[in-house]
Amino acid sequence: MENAKISKFLIIYQDLNTEDTFTAEQVTDATNAHVEHLKDLDSKGILFLCGPLLGREDKAMLILNAKSYEEAESYVLRDPFIVRKGYNTYLIHEIQEANSANNYLLMHYTNM
Repeated sequence: MENAKISKFLIIYQDLNTEDTFTAEQVTDATNAHVEHLKDLDSKGILFLCGPLLGREDKAMLILNAKSYEEAESYVLRDPFIVRKGYNTYLIHEIQEANSANNYLLMHYTNM
C-alpha cells in the first residue's frame, strides 16, 4: 500500500465565545481537556506547533501534520475548545513549508 503524502495544515481558531457564560470550573475543565488533546496529537506526531496569537486574545492557531484537509478537520472537531464551544469558528489552510531543503521555494517563484 502506498504511503499518502503528509501535508501541514494551519488551523486558526477564532471568534472566542463571549456570548455564553462559562463558570471558572467549566473553563478550567475545557482547558485541561484541550491540553490533553494536544498532548495526544503531539505523541502521535500530528501536532507541529500551537499557541495563542499574541495581541489577539480571541484567536489561537495550530499547525498539524495530516494526509488531507478532512483528516486535519477531524482533529479540530475533537478538540474540547471546539466541542465545548470555546471558539465559534475555525479556518483550515494547507500550507507549503519553505525551508533549506527546498531552498525556501525559490524555484517555485522564479518559474512563474
